[in-house]
Amino acid sequence: MHLNSEAMIDVIESHKHNAHLDECADCRRQFDEWSQLLSTLYRPRLQDAPAVLLVRAYGIMEPRPKFREVLASMIFDSFTQPAFAGARGTGTARQVVLRATEFDIHVKISGTPDDLVINGQVMSRGKKEFVNTAMVHLVRNGARSQSVSLNTFGEFEFTNTPSGILRLQIDLPNITVIGDLGSEDIV
Repeated sequence: MHLNSEAMIDVIESHKHNAHLDECADCRRQFDEWSQLLSTLYRPRLQDAPAVLLVRAYGIMEPRPKFREVLASMIFDSFTQPAFAGARGTGTARQVVLRATEFDIHVKISGTPDDLVINGQVMSRGKKEFVNTAMVHLVRNGARSQSVSLNTFGEFEFTNTPSGILRLQIDLPNITVIGDLGSEDIV
């Protein structure tokens, strides 16, 4: 008579010898399959790595500086300034200066409400060099409209931009500067 599955499991767990397994090749094959399955199921749980190795691994992963977001305030807007007495020309372009932490963003907005051209330059107040490692995004009505990189002089330009609620988002290496350019009546 052949051993059933329960009998084989009992033999495996009790580590006792069964003479039938020596005589019957079919039961021996099933016994070996059950032994392999049970050894896989009963393997000890994974263990933690040694504490010394964990300390070394954590040392490799240095904490990154937190990425911070700063709102720029508008410190100059040519639309709010009185017209220059006796100045030549009509001066239809709007000039805006935004200030955030150690950066000033000079912006010129020109064109028609349906076809704006926005030129600007990001300047560092503390250093005597141009900021040129940043991406500038034009956010229109809450969604990114266009994105450009700063050139070597820290300048950027957006063309063919319809008016709306416009905002600049400047992604610098460790800081994001956000500045509002105004509402629908931008030029």
